[in-house]
Amino acid sequence: MNYRKLWEDANGPIPTDELGRSYEIHHIDGNRKNNCLSNLMCVSLDEHYEIHSKQYLETGSRKDLAAARILAGKLGKRADELKGYTLSKRTKEKISKKLKGVSHSEERRKAIRMGRKNGKSNLTPEAIEARKRGMKQYYKDASEEELRERWDKISEAHKGKVVKEETKEKLSKHFAKHSDEVVLQIAKMIEDGVRYKVISETFGISQAQITAIKQRKTYKWLWN
Repeated sequence: MNYRKLWEDANGPIPTDELGRSYEIHHIDGNRKNNCLSNLMCVSLDEHYEIHSKQYLETGSRKDLAAARILAGKLGKRADELKGYTLSKRTKEKISKKLKGVSHSEERRKAIRMGRKNGKSNLTPEAIEARKRGMKQYYKDASEEELRERWDKISEAHKGKVVKEETKEKLSKHFAKHSDEVVLQIAKMIEDGVRYKVISETFGISQAQITAIKQRKTYKWLWN
C-alpha cells in the first residue's frame, strides 16, 4: 500500500512548504518496505535532504547518496547552498570523488563496452541467436529509408574508427543486394559484350552498378 496514503489516513493531509512543495515521508530505518506508522516521518524537502546527506557521510551508503542527489535536484540547489547546512572542503572532496565513480582498468572498460560483466558475456547462446534472428527480420521488413537512416547513424557513431579489412568484407557481404552467383553471371555477360541496358533490365540493376562490377569496385571478395 502507498506509504503516503497510510500516513495521511492516520495523520491527515500531507502539508506543503511556503513554496507549495509537498512534504516528504521518510522511512526512519531506511527500509522502504517497512510501512509501519512508527517508521514513517513527515519532513520538508530540506530536512529530508539533510537526513540522507548526513547518513551518507556517516555510513557511506549508496542508497543515501542516491536519495540525497534526487532531493538536491528537487531543491534545485547545491548542498552548500542549503539553509542551515554547510559542507566542509574535505566533505565536498569526498562527495566529489564518490560521484566520479570507480576507476576501471582498460580491460574492464572494454568488457563494459562489449556488454560484458567480469569479462564474461551476459548473454546466453539462445539470446544471441534470438538477437540475430531479430536483426535479420528487421533488415528484411525495414524500408529503404529506414535502413538508410540506420546506416547513417552507425556511420556517424563510427567516425574516426578504423575498420579491419576483414570486417569491411563481412559488412559488404551482409548488405550485398545480389548473390554471388548473380554477380558472376553479370560479370560474364559484360565480358561477352552484352549491352548494359539488357543486363539492367534482366537483373534490376543500375548501369552505374554494372560499371562498378566491371571495374571490380564492388563484390571485391569475388575477384581476390
